[in-house]
Order: sequence, then structure tokens, then C-alpha cells
Amino acid sequence: MARACAIGQILHMTGPTSAPLWALLGLVKAVLGDFQKHALRWGVPVSLAHIAFAVLTGAVTVA
Repeated sequence: MARACAIGQILHMTGPTSAPLWALLGLVKAVLGDFQKHALRWGVPVSLAHIAFAVLTGAVTVA
């Protein structure tokens, strides 16, 4: 369970239900959609690399 949470945490804070994200977007006067496009551009490859590393090291097994 902890491993799944650690892998999912990379993109968790980019969701629209994150209060700190809305505060940040308000301070920098940015739009959520623009932020998510940029965050997903980096977050998805990093998440996939994290999953691959976990499988290679044996932290997560593919059944």
C-alpha cells in the first residue's frame, strides 16, 4: 500500500481538489489547465520511470 501511495504521489497534487494548488495558482495568476498541461508533461514520464525502477529493484512485482 505504501509503495502505491509513493508512486501515485507524483501526480496527486496536480488534481483540482488540492487546496494548496489553488492557492498557488491564485498567487501566480495562472490557469489550472495550463498548469496541468505542463505538470503532466513531466509527471507522467517520471511516474513511469518510478514504476519501472520499482519493478526492476523488486519493490513491486508483476504478477
